[in-house]
Amino acid sequence: MVLTNLINQFLRHLRVERACSDETLRAYESDLRKFNLWLREVLGVDDPQLHQIEAGEIRSFVASLHREGYARRTIGRRLAAVKSLMKFGLAEGVLKSNPAALVVAPKPEKRLPTVLSKEEAETLMELPDLTTESGVRDAALLELLYATGIRRSELCGLRLRDFDQHQGTIRVLGKGSKERIVPIGSAASAALLRYLQLPSVIGRASNDLLFLRDSGKPLDGNALYAIVRRYMRRVTEQSKKSPHVLRHSFATHLLENGAGLREVAEMLGHSSLSTTQVYTHVTIERLRNAYASAHPRAGGKDQKGEKRSEE
Repeated sequence: MVLTNLINQFLRHLRVERACSDETLRAYESDLRKFNLWLREVLGVDDPQLHQIEAGEIRSFVASLHREGYARRTIGRRLAAVKSLMKFGLAEGVLKSNPAALVVAPKPEKRLPTVLSKEEAETLMELPDLTTESGVRDAALLELLYATGIRRSELCGLRLRDFDQHQGTIRVLGKGSKERIVPIGSAASAALLRYLQLPSVIGRASNDLLFLRDSGKPLDGNALYAIVRRYMRRVTEQSKKSPHVLRHSFATHLLENGAGLREVAEMLGHSSLSTTQVYTHVTIERLRNAYASAHPRAGGKDQKGEKRSEE
């Protein structure tokens, strides 16, 4: 079997049997097509045969990504895609062994998530112009992102019926088609109710998408990213300005105010607490910075703020 056929079968498996999101499918397809293209060039063939792929080729692929300057996180993701593909081929019986099994991924760089301060988040929520329909919509989606920490794809997939105004919750369809119920709080509820009173929204069927673009087409991830980025530019100088920053901010602010790790993980849709624990490092780092800047003796200064003499 040629590699292209295995990739197509694997992507079909992810879409049909594992019900992966479109975003996940696009990521897998992009990474695997790049691996296939690299193999074609290295082996000098139109389409590599599976028997031509050995551990050495996969290690060389990883080494080539290093030479091209890709981040370790990106390299790890691409190798993970190749590993998943080979594991699938082994399970399907088209591979006798898994050539990627012993190839080790590089340790990812330790990076803390980008978050807004509470003051920046509050300012962000006040930016949309509530005298316009698009502003009312933007206020609702910003409030919802910050109030729930849902992913970009999850927000774009919300339907009108998923909002329960009496319970103050939304029903979210997450990764792997796992459903969860998330509380949204009074501010987000009020913003959503205001949005639902718009003439363009009244009369829609309950199974219609909750948010649409100005053109009336479904709101997709790219359009949502552009909306959020436009508002974030007005409140922060941080390089990252995306819906995911609001997800990070949601989790960090909850933990800073005493929420339990397990409850935050459940609201985020994390299957493992270890994924959520990164936000505890964020809160500790913020506490450390606050201590260093505010405590009179934190930076080697005395109570009057003067540097202590070494004499």
